[in-house]
Amino acid sequence: MLEIGTDIVDIARFDSMVHNEVFLKKYFHPNEIAYVQNAAHPSQHLAVRFAAKEAVRKILLAHVDDLGWRDSWIENDVTGKPILHFSETVKKKIRIGHTSISLSHTRTTAIAVLILDIEP
Repeated sequence: MLEIGTDIVDIARFDSMVHNEVFLKKYFHPNEIAYVQNAAHPSQHLAVRFAAKEAVRKILLAHVDDLGWRDSWIENDVTGKPILHFSETVKKKIRIGHTSISLSHTRTTAIAVLILDIEP
């Protein structure tokens, strides 16, 4: 069954969060934190990854009752394409087939669009 999730966030909300270790460790995978901290515009990358997590939650909370914020994360492949990953905890609870995620941002706004194929 194909499901779609989307989220849009204001990047300014994340300007002060880039160096907030408590916030980062609660919501983001270590690979995401490293990527964001090495980016030219960290708050843009942080915001768009948070939007992706919200898009994931909009789909998976209907199927997984104890979804953690760090149960999904984004890594970029060698071409820069974002790839969505799931924790083993999620993989044990639900079978996810093909995933497609698109991330985009301007100076002020970040958006994530996600399509998941959830297998019965």
